[in-house]
Amino acid sequence: MDRAVMSKKDLLLIGGILIIALLLGGFFLLQQGENSGVAALSVDGSVVALYDLEKENDRFIDLQEFCGVPVTLEIQDGAIRFYESLCPDHICENYGFISREGETAVCMPNRTVLTIHSHSDHLSLGE
Repeated sequence: MDRAVMSKKDLLLIGGILIIALLLGGFFLLQQGENSGVAALSVDGSVVALYDLEKENDRFIDLQEFCGVPVTLEIQDGAIRFYESLCPDHICENYGFISREGETAVCMPNRTVLTIHSHSDHLSLGE
């Protein structure tokens, strides 16, 4: 007696699961927000600078000169990252570039946070 390895019901179940997985994946990709938003730089819990990543030129920002924090940021191709930090573990440097709404990178020892917001958010310095 020959038995099919998979029945029609099995194939329909697998197909349904794949469709649901694809729909959920698409939903989460759409929820990630827009690229190249506004980067808010916070030091000690206060926003000290805003960078519109769509308009910023590629450059390095030395925060030691700017606000006394031994950190260097890099803006490149509409994204921002912790380029260099004088801290014991350098975890912040491993975050890499961030550019999508909701993404955050943190340098805990230097109490420095980068957060990407959408252009529609009403951000101001000192929040």
